[in-house]
Parts: sequence; C-alpha cells; structure tokens
Amino acid sequence: TKFAIKSSGNGSTPSGKEIALAEITKKVAEFVENNFDNVGTEFATEALKIHYGVSEPRNIRGVSTSLEEKTMKEEGIQFFKVPIPAPPETDS
Repeated sequence: TKFAIKSSGNGSTPSGKEIALAEITKKVAEFVENNFDNVGTEFATEALKIHYGVSEPRNIRGVSTSLEEKTMKEEGIQFFKVPIPAPPETDS
C-alpha cells in the first residue's frame, strides 16, 4: 500500500495569505502611529473630554481597562480596539 503525507502549512515558511496579512497589519499600525495622538492610559478620560466638548475633537489612541470601556459604551462613545504590537524596546 502506498501513501503520502502532505504538510498542513505549519512549516517555517509563511503562506501568501500570512504575508499579506502581516503587510496589512504593518500598514494599519503605521497609519495609526502617524495619524492618532497617543494619550496612553488616559484614553478613556480624553475620549470623554472630546465627547463632551471639553477637548478639541481629534484622533486618539491609547489603552483602557474593561471598566473604562464599559463606561465609554454607556456614555455613547464609539471606539474600536485594534491589537497592535508594541514597538521593540531600544537600549538607548
């Protein structure tokens, strides 16, 4: 009896789709980096200020806790989460 084994693509060479996804992810990360103010852990606070007219409207990015996200949703603030890896740390 003859048989063959076919790789499921779990080898070390990424597929064309994986490469395309990595390129898109990189472009999204670059766009966000270049076009959004990084407010860090003050994201929810700044989003609320913008929502209520205390701060000028602008594109912001940062991090928030699940409790802060719940508060923003309850206040009617629209946002979405994009998982962007942190840039590599430098020794300088």
